[in-house]
Amino acid sequence: MSTWSDDSDEVDSRYSSSPEPEQSPSSRIQLPLPFSRDKIANTVQFRRRGARGVSLAEWIRMSERGKTRRCIDDPELNLDELVDEWKILYQCQWPGYDAHTCYVRLPEEVAAGTAPLKKIDLLDMVCETLADWVLSVTRSRHRECTDPRWAIGLKEITFKHIYVVAVVEVEGYVRKWAPVLEIDEDAFRH
Repeated sequence: MSTWSDDSDEVDSRYSSSPEPEQSPSSRIQLPLPFSRDKIANTVQFRRRGARGVSLAEWIRMSERGKTRRCIDDPELNLDELVDEWKILYQCQWPGYDAHTCYVRLPEEVAAGTAPLKKIDLLDMVCETLADWVLSVTRSRHRECTDPRWAIGLKEITFKHIYVVAVVEVEGYVRKWAPVLEIDEDAFRH
């Protein structure tokens, strides 16, 4: 069982992307976690060239070209032991918005048992679901953020401000996977 720690670079060394020391990313603020850290069963960290986190905007650009493997270190790392279903329950609780909860299908070949679940598959699943939600919030005029500091929108927090640092499996009545996100502090200067 692994645990998440703000001051620890390596949460679970089995799923860490790089043994290199962390490079200093631009100043970021972590999105508050809506559960206690003792509920975290597993953590998969995402790093790029040893630095913490993957820019959601960069992931979108690479996804459009089919090259998301370039977004992280160790994209082929086998994570089969973490998932035993054909789908995962995803939940993101962004401050000021209702929780976004949905089932996310594993890639067809993984669900069929003909390919292992790789780290890149998990990143793609999380980023695609998060990007779709951010886009729907940006386009919606009917969703208001009850905490204006965390508002998503064209002149507020956008794709370019969001970094996917990790994904954690949270224990509970139903296990779910939640992204660990950081926001570039420039987003708060509007």
